[in-house]
Amino acid sequence: MGNKFYHAGIRFFENGHYEKAIENFRKALQLNPGLVHAYNYIGNAYQEKRQFDEAMAYYARAMEMSPTDPTAYINAGIACQNTERDDTAAEYFRKALDLAPHIEQIYEYLGFSLTNQGNLDEALEVYISLLQANRTSVTALIRMGSILKQQGQQDKSEEYLRAAIESQPDNIVPRQSLLAAMLYNPRHDMHTVFHEHLKFAQQFAEPFTRRTAAFPNNRSKTRRLRLGYVSPDYKNHSVSYFIEPVLKAHTGEQCEVFCFSDVQHPDEVTSRIRGYSDRWRDIAGLSDEEVYALIRKDAIDILIDLTGHTAHNRMLLFARKPAPVQATWIGYPATTGLSAIDYKIVDDYTDPPGMTEQFYTEKLLRIPGCSLCYLPERESPAVGPLPALSSGHITFGSFNHFAKVTPAVMKLWAEILSAVQGSRLVLKANSLSDRWTQRYVRDAFLRAGIPGERIELLGWEKEKRRHFETYNRIDIALDTFPYHGTTTTCEAIWMGVPVITLAGSVYASRTGISLLSNAGLPEFVAVTSEEYVEKAVRLAGDLQRLESLRRGLREMMTRSSLTDANRFVMHLEQGLRVLWERWCEM
Repeated sequence: MGNKFYHAGIRFFENGHYEKAIENFRKALQLNPGLVHAYNYIGNAYQEKRQFDEAMAYYARAMEMSPTDPTAYINAGIACQNTERDDTAAEYFRKALDLAPHIEQIYEYLGFSLTNQGNLDEALEVYISLLQANRTSVTALIRMGSILKQQGQQDKSEEYLRAAIESQPDNIVPRQSLLAAMLYNPRHDMHTVFHEHLKFAQQFAEPFTRRTAAFPNNRSKTRRLRLGYVSPDYKNHSVSYFIEPVLKAHTGEQCEVFCFSDVQHPDEVTSRIRGYSDRWRDIAGLSDEEVYALIRKDAIDILIDLTGHTAHNRMLLFARKPAPVQATWIGYPATTGLSAIDYKIVDDYTDPPGMTEQFYTEKLLRIPGCSLCYLPERESPAVGPLPALSSGHITFGSFNHFAKVTPAVMKLWAEILSAVQGSRLVLKANSLSDRWTQRYVRDAFLRAGIPGERIELLGWEKEKRRHFETYNRIDIALDTFPYHGTTTTCEAIWMGVPVITLAGSVYASRTGISLLSNAGLPEFVAVTSEEYVEKAVRLAGDLQRLESLRRGLREMMTRSSLTDANRFVMHLEQGLRVLWERWCEM
């Protein structure tokens, strides 16, 4: 009994008609209360509707009815992941793993939850167990590569990623993971990194590019342009700090703005950004071919990628060339390698003319001033007094992704701490919740003569306000190199904390130059390691200067080009118009 409604519910669920699915599963349960999987299906339908409390209630019922079936535990764990309750999610996945150690996907889910909590060493153990069960698990190899990168073990990270590539040479995921990982490893020069991007494009992108169709777009140079932005990061993500002010400031006269959103789990930031677009296209779950057809139907003139080779990218969509002019921006500090992407948006600080062109397949569109526009966090607290005045010592800090903290970085930071008597260093990153990473950092500083009590390690804080409040404990921020911070540099300046950066020769190592110069702080850019240490030590000895900066940096930033969205968008639209005119003349 109830099978008719049960199977109808499955059909409705698979076609995305979740209300109808719930209705039919409930009818099936009225006729046959023992249909355990109907409870799971109803829970999954509620998950799709983002009604997680309702979903959990049905999973709980399924667990009661069949406590040895791992399905409901897995589903409940996924629901907890989707609501950022990774600690609870891990408990459900552990229970499911006890019941069904042969199901590989449970290892993946558990490892992912542990990674999100910063329990990297535990996550590694889970993936090692998965490899013991299946020595060819590419997922385990990729995830281990990612974790090792976060722990600062760049060479080991690449070993696992290359093993994944060797196991499945036609799998795009480990290839892109390797590209992103290489940017963090100072062992690689940009010629090597560039060559690896070309190899990726030749294998995965060029077969699509060779089949590019003609474009019927109206070639009028002066008409209103149809501008499309593609991103999975229209949410609480660092990219949103730089795209939201731009979307808000775009003028309707020059451009009609289309946002192609690949967001898997929308949030309040998603809602805000959606309100700034002229046309919102939800492409989550759609194939590249389906999105290609949608973009062609919308007759987009200029399509801009905001992701590069980072997570949930759409590089193979861009390889298909759905728009006549394509560019990449914000999300990735290197070339895409794709011939189908015509331009990269940069500035004269990140890419001075004649310095970096050889490392891009794209032509460079240089925006006057800074190629990024920052939106300060709405929930950020007021700037507090200079911490050194009450603590009696200077506190340095860095809140960058720990993969950027190389041994060479820690060596210079140790030199600074040695030169500034009684100073402290606060490091904050998701990885620093991990015991192995904590030991690694403390041992590195101890070998350099810096005792553990002078180093404070903080895990990542998801609550924005509390994260920003931590800046009120920092006197001077130290940028990483050769991969600079971006969002963290902007955050520090906004919170009255000056940043010392070390200039390099490519985009990733010159972002700090652009941000500091456009914020009115070019004196904090060092060009040698010795000058980096010297600038930090000198500033640490000038409390009057530090106190003045503390009081004035937020106002400086507010008045700078770094947060002037209207000015930025005027220059951006002028630059995009030039690109359009070039295409019209082809």
